[in-house]
Amino acid sequence: MEKNRNPLKSYLLRKKIFAVLFLIVIVGYGGINAWYGIRTWSWEVNECLEDGITLETAPDVVTEIVTELDESIIASMYGRMNFIETYSYIQVLLDKKEFNNFTYIKDKDGYMHLASVFREDSDDMEKYAKRLKRMQDYVASRGTKVLFFVPPGKYVRGETEFTIGMPVDDPNNLVDELLFFLNRYGVETVDGRKYIPNEGMSVQEAFFKTDHHWTIPAAFEATQVLVEQMEEKFGVDLDPDDYYLDPAQYERVTYRNGMLGSMGRTTGANYSGLEDFEALWPTFECHYNRYYLNTMEEIVNIQGTTQEALMDTDILLANEDMYVESQYSLYLDGLRPYERIINEDNPDGCRILAIRDSYFSPMMVFLAPMCGQIDAIWALEETDDLDIESYVKENEFDYIIVEIYPYNIVNEGSFNFFRRD
Repeated sequence: MEKNRNPLKSYLLRKKIFAVLFLIVIVGYGGINAWYGIRTWSWEVNECLEDGITLETAPDVVTEIVTELDESIIASMYGRMNFIETYSYIQVLLDKKEFNNFTYIKDKDGYMHLASVFREDSDDMEKYAKRLKRMQDYVASRGTKVLFFVPPGKYVRGETEFTIGMPVDDPNNLVDELLFFLNRYGVETVDGRKYIPNEGMSVQEAFFKTDHHWTIPAAFEATQVLVEQMEEKFGVDLDPDDYYLDPAQYERVTYRNGMLGSMGRTTGANYSGLEDFEALWPTFECHYNRYYLNTMEEIVNIQGTTQEALMDTDILLANEDMYVESQYSLYLDGLRPYERIINEDNPDGCRILAIRDSYFSPMMVFLAPMCGQIDAIWALEETDDLDIESYVKENEFDYIIVEIYPYNIVNEGSFNFFRRD
């Protein structure tokens, strides 16, 4: 006769087996990530030791490195995107219009936006305007002209629609305030919101669905606007033959379902979807000598045509890397802390300094044929090797263009120059 099994012992045995298997999986997965982390840690430590950086000599630097290391370990977590995409698909099944506690929200057309449940007003706009005024006063004796250019934000009042309860982050009041003070202090401005979107370019055509950037056709039209406004305000005709800004001089090529912007990489492609990317390729040939600062803070030099020196064509073929960077990086690698573009075919052209963010990258490519030299510094870059105020004082330019994306205006780092009289 078969003996009765103890149901309690059987239950506990199953629990123990599950616990052991669960621990094996957790420890194994943790070991894989630890290996990636140790490799990153070793590289960071070696870099610090070579530079003589220790906790005693530079505690702030070490703290910053540890913070960056923690973020990099999380970003390089094995299978990270599989987890994100699984969570992303669940949000789709739930028909969620907001993601991650209102970090992002979707409008009725499926375009993603920054959200803000509560946002305080800023009283710093006049302070930033005074800094631009100080810079303008400093370079005036050299004949340098200063222009502030603000591109349109992705949220357009009266045109972008949301379902009830979606709190979009709207920086337009701050932009209006900053432009008001700049005009009061006599700094020339161009408000890109007046020109893009327009009758020929809808909001959906002007911006990416999965990214905060504008599209390349929108950046091209903004370049046309900028050049026209510079002629009107400063009397300079950068394109007298209407050649370089003629749309006929560019071939438009659409790359299907290859674009996944920064918002899409955060939420996962299942939630945001993939989208097309339209590039503008110049049919004319120019030759450039380009210098830029890479992530190792080393100066890199590239020489060649527009496609060779100013455009990263590999990004269009690296679909497996879409979780790392988007096809927007085709133009000037998206954003470098420092750039110098010398036009070998136009050595007597005007010299421009751009204090800018990533919105200006494609515009710089479109401006380059009409200029002799363009220097560019990322407004938010923090490095010991770059100081915008010192750079302005030590170099001479015909024009200084300050371009700040609306959502970066509230960040004081965007105006980290000429802070004092």
